[in-house]
Amino acid sequence: MKIKLTALAVAIGLAYAASPAFGQAIINSTGYGNQAAIEQNASTSASAIITQNGNNNQAGIPGATPSDTATVTGILQKNSSAVTVTVDQSGNSNTSSVTQDSAVNSKAAASQSGDNNQVSALQTGSGQNASVTQSGNGNKASVMQNGANQTATVSTTNSTNGNVNVTQSDGLATGNTATVTQDGVLNQSASVTQSGNNQSASINQDNGSKEGAAIVSQSGDSNTAKVNQTNTWFSNTSINQVGTLSTATVTQGGLGDYSNANIYQSGTNQTATVSQSGATVFPGGAVSQGMYTANVTQSGGSGGNVKVTQFNGYKDVATVNQFNTLNQTATVTQSGNNDTATITQDSGSKEGSATVTQAGDGNNANVLQTDTWFSNATVNQKGSQNTATVTQGGLGDYSTASVSQDGTNQSATVSQSGGTVTPGGGVVQGLYTANVTQIGDSNTASVTQSNGYKDVATVSQNGTSQTATVQQTGGSASTAAIVQDGTLNTALITQTNSANSSAKITQGGSSNDGSVNQGGNSLSATAMQSGDWNYANIAQIGSGSLATVAQTGDGTSFAARNTAAILQNGNGYVASITQSGNTNHASIWQH
Repeated sequence: MKIKLTALAVAIGLAYAASPAFGQAIINSTGYGNQAAIEQNASTSASAIITQNGNNNQAGIPGATPSDTATVTGILQKNSSAVTVTVDQSGNSNTSSVTQDSAVNSKAAASQSGDNNQVSALQTGSGQNASVTQSGNGNKASVMQNGANQTATVSTTNSTNGNVNVTQSDGLATGNTATVTQDGVLNQSASVTQSGNNQSASINQDNGSKEGAAIVSQSGDSNTAKVNQTNTWFSNTSINQVGTLSTATVTQGGLGDYSNANIYQSGTNQTATVSQSGATVFPGGAVSQGMYTANVTQSGGSGGNVKVTQFNGYKDVATVNQFNTLNQTATVTQSGNNDTATITQDSGSKEGSATVTQAGDGNNANVLQTDTWFSNATVNQKGSQNTATVTQGGLGDYSTASVSQDGTNQSATVSQSGGTVTPGGGVVQGLYTANVTQIGDSNTASVTQSNGYKDVATVSQNGTSQTATVQQTGGSASTAAIVQDGTLNTALITQTNSANSSAKITQGGSSNDGSVNQGGNSLSATAMQSGDWNYANIAQIGSGSLATVAQTGDGTSFAARNTAAILQNGNGYVASITQSGNTNHASIWQH
């Protein structure tokens, strides 16, 4: 049987070596250990069909090329146009190889069902189309295309070890497209590599696919990549885009436990979106929430945009890095336990904004903006053990940072500093604004603004054991206000080298302690306390200063009842203390 089929293939190859305008070659095999090969040369609108039904069938050697010395090359079409290949294999241990070399508007389709099937397709030329459909166990598919306007489609279902590799290069302006679908595949793996212009890649893994990976690598112009993993376990996605106008989207949902998404973009006008959500229902009925991880890095772009959404997570982690991206925007939304989000925008990033929203337990958000212009950072946390740190430094003009926390044991730190060097050599110091709002227990807030031009800091705390500290240096028309409502409150405002600046502390509760230290000209300070154990201290050094203290409350301890002290050193100052209650103490020193 093998000798007869080989002779038939040779005869067909010799026949088509005569450069026919049209040709058709058909091989049908049923049985064990069959082999088939077809070669067509310089053909137009020719077709080659191999159908095998049985065991150990082989339509060439996967990966065979015209230069191979293998006796069986599968189906080979070269120097042709509008040619088609169809391979249909049903049975065990089937292999298939298709080569279309220097072909125009060529099509290759391979379909396999059974065990240990493999497909290899190689196309060079332009206007190529490759389609692979596999169903069974241990399927593998490899598609390589070189030329313009390439299309590759691979579909694998109900397999135990699916593996797909698609490579497209030199797509030119007409572009490449690759689509991979794996449905119900265990240990699935899919990779797409594209080099050229106007590429597009899509990978779908669904319905109980497990322990799989999706990898997309694109270099060139107008890249687009999309990976969708639904109801998959231990899913990993990696997208690497180098070029311009890149867009990457990753969706890991449903029962997507232990999912990991990594996106790297280098070029201009990048956009990345990652969405992870779901939980796993075990046979016993218990629900284990997903252990998601997302990492997005953008560099050297003109319009970076990152959005990461993690939901119903157990150990959510999201990391976003944007370096010299211009117009950058990063948004992370997390809901679950042990959430951690880190956003870094650095190295000349401009007109950017970073937003982190967390709901759950053990949340931690860290936003770092360095050498960025027009930076905005917003962190919103709800839950317990929240920690938020925002740093806007270097030439961080027009910076705005807002932190809102709702829960227990919160801590928020905001640091803003720097200025912009204008073309004339002058320094325009930053217009900073920081707003911190905390509601819960054991709150701590610290705001530091340095070298500011129009610093504004507002801290509002509602709970117990609060501590708020605001420090401003070199401000003009700076405003600092702390509002605390609870017990064991402590507030401190320090303004140095300031002009036309004001500080105000309002405290309600017990064991309050408010202090204001100011140095400069035309300064005003106000301390208002209502509750038990009130203590207020205002120190001003400069000219044209105004200090006001108002305390209301009754207590049983003479040593720690309403106590107010004002110290002013300079000229043109005014001080006022008003107390209502028992065991009041007031002192004013003016020099």
